[in-house]
Amino acid sequence: MTPNDLKLCMGCMNPLPEGSEKCPHCGYQEGTPHSLTYLQPGTVLKERYLIGRVIEKNSEGATYISYDRSEDKKVLIREFMPDQIAERNESNQCIRPKTGYERQFKTALSDFVELSRQLLALNKITGMVPVLDRFVDNDTVYVVHRYLRALSFSSFLQRNGGELTWSQTKKLFLPLLNTLSQLHKKGIIHRGISPETILVDQDNKMWLTGFCIADIRTDGGEIGSALFEGYTAPEQYSLNSWQGTWTDVYGVSAVLYRALTGTRPGDGNSRRISDDLCPPNELNSKIPAHISDAIFAGMSVSSEKRVQSIDDFTGLLLEEGDTHTAVFESSKVNLKVTNKKPKNKKVRLVVWAMAITTLILLGLMFWLMYALGIFRQQEENSRPSQTISYLDDQSSSTVSTSSADGVPDFVGKDITAIKNDSTYATRFEFIEKEDYNEEYSKNIVYDQEPAKGTPMPNKGYVTLYVSKGSEMVAMPGLQGSTLEFATKTLTENELKYEVVYIVDSSAEPGLVIRTYPAEGEMISKKTNTVYLYIKESGASSSTGTSVGDAVGIRPNRDDDE
Repeated sequence: MTPNDLKLCMGCMNPLPEGSEKCPHCGYQEGTPHSLTYLQPGTVLKERYLIGRVIEKNSEGATYISYDRSEDKKVLIREFMPDQIAERNESNQCIRPKTGYERQFKTALSDFVELSRQLLALNKITGMVPVLDRFVDNDTVYVVHRYLRALSFSSFLQRNGGELTWSQTKKLFLPLLNTLSQLHKKGIIHRGISPETILVDQDNKMWLTGFCIADIRTDGGEIGSALFEGYTAPEQYSLNSWQGTWTDVYGVSAVLYRALTGTRPGDGNSRRISDDLCPPNELNSKIPAHISDAIFAGMSVSSEKRVQSIDDFTGLLLEEGDTHTAVFESSKVNLKVTNKKPKNKKVRLVVWAMAITTLILLGLMFWLMYALGIFRQQEENSRPSQTISYLDDQSSSTVSTSSADGVPDFVGKDITAIKNDSTYATRFEFIEKEDYNEEYSKNIVYDQEPAKGTPMPNKGYVTLYVSKGSEMVAMPGLQGSTLEFATKTLTENELKYEVVYIVDSSAEPGLVIRTYPAEGEMISKKTNTVYLYIKESGASSSTGTSVGDAVGIRPNRDDDE
C-alpha cells in the first residue's frame, strides 16, 4: 500500500492506524480546531500538496507540515500571509490586503517572490534547507522546502547539557560558516541567525533555515517584525542603520556565545544603551582565548568596528587553532583584547618588581584592617537580606539571591516552585533530568549543573536533576481485584506490567487470580515487571486443565529474581 492510499496524520504526515483519530506519533487529534487565518488541515494545493497543521508562523506568513503526493514524501510549505496587513476570504481561501495596506502588501509580496527565486536558484549550496518548488495559489505565493528529520539547535543544546566544548562546536559550525560565506557572495543576507533557525540532523550536520524578507528582520517594519532576543544585531533595531554581511557575523557570533557559555547574550537593542556583555572566557575559562576574542569582536555593538565578513570571522576562529579543515585569509581586525609588551627587558623587570612589591604591601594592609575588625563589620552590614522561601515535604528552606550574577543553590528545592518563580524565568532556562533517588523525595532537585555561585550574568542553561522518589516499592495486593483496578494501581505506582491469560476452571473470569511477584515483595520500578494472571476469556470450566497452564507470556523468574 502506497502512502497515497493511507490516511495521514495532519500533525506530522505519518500514516494513521486504521480507525484511529489520535496520532500515536505526535498526539495530534483529528478535528482539532484551527485558526481561520491559515489554511484548514486537509486542504490540497496545486492538486498535489496535502496541507497539514501550522508548525511555525510570524508576521511574514506560516509554514505547514505537508505531503507531496506526486513524490510520496513529506515537505514543508511556506505561505506568504502577513496577518497584520492581510486577511483570508473564508469562502475561497484567497488572501487579500486589508483596506489601506494595499501598497505594503504589494511591496512585501514582491520581496517574498524575489527571495524565493534566489533561494530556488541556490539549491546546490550545501547546508541550506533546499527550496524544491514555488507556485501561486489563493492569490498568494507558496514555497516548498525539503523536509528534514532534525532538531533545532536550541533543542540540540538542551539534549547536550546546555553547552558544548570548542572542539565539539568547531566540527558543527565550520561547514555552516562556509554555507553563510557562499550565500553572502550571492548577495543573500539571512538576518535571523539564531538557535531556532539552525537545524541539526541525525548526522550532526547543521542546516540553515528561517529565511525571511528584510522587513521582517527589522524592528519597526511596515508589516511587523520577527526578531530573536540576544541574537539580533543592534542595527536591526533601527530603520536608519545599514545591514549587511556584518549583521550575520553578529548573529552567528551570538549563537557561538550561547553554545560555549550556556548563556544567552544580552539583548542587542539594550546593548546600544549600556553594553555590559562579558567576554565568553570570563563565563567559561575552558574557551580558548583567541576564540573568545573572535566572538567578542563579532558581537561589537558598532557595526563599523565589528568583523565585517564571515570569511574574516572564520579566519579569526582558526588563526591559532590546530585545525587543517579549512584555510581562510582574514584581514586585520582590531580585537578588543590586546597586550603590549615593553620593548626593553630591564624596564619589564623593574615594572614587575614594582607591581609585586605593591601587591605585597596592599595584602599586608588589608590583612591588618581585617584583623582589626573594620571589614568584618562592613561585611555584616552589606549582606543582602532578601531571600525567597520554598517549602517542600522535607523541610522549610531558602534560596539566597545575594548574587545577581551567580547561579543559586537549587538542591533540595521543589522543581515546581523553581519553575514558577518569575525571577528565575528571566535569568535561566532549565533543563530537567529525572531519575530515582533514595535521599530526596519526588519532585525535589538533588543535583544541578553548573554548581551554585557559577557566574551567569545573562540568560543561560541550568540543568536540574529531579528526584522521581524511591526506586523500590512494595508490591500491592491485587489478587481478586478487577483487571482495570489492577492496571490502574500499577500505573499509579509507576510499575510495568504484563497480563498473562490462563485456563483455570475454578477461577472467576475478569479477576486477578494471582500476581508475580507476590504481595508485599519489594520490587524495582526500573527493572521489575509485574505479571497479572487472569482467566482466559471464553475458557470452559469443563476442560479439566490445571491452574497454571498459561497461554501467551510466561515470566522468566530467574530474570526478576
